[in-house]
Amino acid sequence: MNTTESKLYYILISCSIFIGLYLYNPLHLYFLGDDFLHIPESIHNVWMQQNSIRPVGNFSLHLDYWLYKTNAAGYHFTNLLLHFVNSILVGIISFQLFKKFKIPSNKGLHYVVAVFFFIYPFHSETIFWIIGRSASMGALFFLASLFYFFKKENKIVYAALSILFYQIALLSYESSWLFPLTITLIYFFDKRNNFSSNKKNIYFTALAWLLLVVNIVVRIVFTGNVFNHYDTQAFASFDFKLLALNFLRLLFRTWLPPFYNIAYFKMAVFVVVFVVAVVLFVLYKKKKLNIFFVLLTLLWLVSYLPYLALGIDTHGTEGERFLYMPSVFFCFWLMYVLSNIFSTKYFLYVSLLLIVLQLYFLKQTRTYYVKAGKITHQTVQQINLLSNKERIFIEHLPQYNKGAVVFRRGLNEALQWLYPHQQSKLIIVSIDDSDVKPRKNHVHFFEILYSNKNFPKQVNSVLVWNGINYEQKDTTGIIFNPNKDAWLNFNDTTLTIIR
Repeated sequence: MNTTESKLYYILISCSIFIGLYLYNPLHLYFLGDDFLHIPESIHNVWMQQNSIRPVGNFSLHLDYWLYKTNAAGYHFTNLLLHFVNSILVGIISFQLFKKFKIPSNKGLHYVVAVFFFIYPFHSETIFWIIGRSASMGALFFLASLFYFFKKENKIVYAALSILFYQIALLSYESSWLFPLTITLIYFFDKRNNFSSNKKNIYFTALAWLLLVVNIVVRIVFTGNVFNHYDTQAFASFDFKLLALNFLRLLFRTWLPPFYNIAYFKMAVFVVVFVVAVVLFVLYKKKKLNIFFVLLTLLWLVSYLPYLALGIDTHGTEGERFLYMPSVFFCFWLMYVLSNIFSTKYFLYVSLLLIVLQLYFLKQTRTYYVKAGKITHQTVQQINLLSNKERIFIEHLPQYNKGAVVFRRGLNEALQWLYPHQQSKLIIVSIDDSDVKPRKNHVHFFEILYSNKNFPKQVNSVLVWNGINYEQKDTTGIIFNPNKDAWLNFNDTTLTIIR
């Protein structure tokens, strides 16, 4: 790499980091639906929430409350800090992995891997949604465990630290279940290391698998399930078609943004398949389809296993936290492949093009979460201002904004936490269809309108939360009284308040 290329290289990296920090900044982000359930429970030291065992993330929320109280920006700053540290670790792990397999990194490949992971836009739910941090915390301790795994031959204390961080990762997020399989694959493909004759390696790997089994058993004992109630259906029914489709959705959403039109998404999938086929052909011609390439490919593909029952939304951002760990290995894979196809000069050009695309999609995703936060913030504020009303009727309560959770649940909990003196009875008349019907276009603004229309309105059914979703409940007829009650009507751009 000559002097000019080196300067361009470091300018590219520096600009990418600064622009990424600007797009991730906590300003204008707020609490979202499920945050209002998990943060108050964490404040009160409830460590097993929603039938899951993730005490590490819950403790982080407890610590954030101690530092920031109800200032949402503080919680989002923690999310950004976690992601920034993870990006550094991704760069370090890629360097260790390349070094272990004697892969030349004269192009500073590990720096590009770290930057690409930092600005990667399709796992941003983990950064922009406060409780999405479970994925980044699981990755944090997973990566720390891998870091000491690569150093464990030097000192026994490094092996102990690797196991310690792995155990913490198991108490953070289910993506950490990949660790035993990850090190097993690394051992298998490391032909310079005779695994079977090294008892320390055998003991270490066996201990990692044992810890995984023990943690799964503990989970079953305390929750009754291996996964959460919403995770198990596809596995329990042996719905292999659904599992396969979920795998493909996860795989191609790693490459692609959400699409409103499924036909366009399928067209984009064909483009990705064609590009990958061309890439594989070029690598074959260059004789670069080596053992290390196979290892990276397997590490990337198996990283989807913990999420097969869940899948991901192809229309919006919901579920992008499931791509956080897979994106680690995807970034390893992609940058390694590109560095083997292009010369240093063209590698920089291609990296620049990809980074610009990533930043564009990241900016777009941020707008979804900013608006979602604006809706939740203004809604709870307005309801608090209506404390003099006996009942507050809510029509078309928003569930999502392009996949960003709004009030899928948590409205009552938000008021109990932020405005405990608000005593008006909330009556949910209807919810919007954003959970099943994607929005074609995204409008950034959201405003409050007031109306003094004086009309009686009869409500013959309401929605009641049953712990999993809303159920319709018929009534004998509730009459809206504008003198005593308030009526809130939502659409995509406004909240209209009749008072």
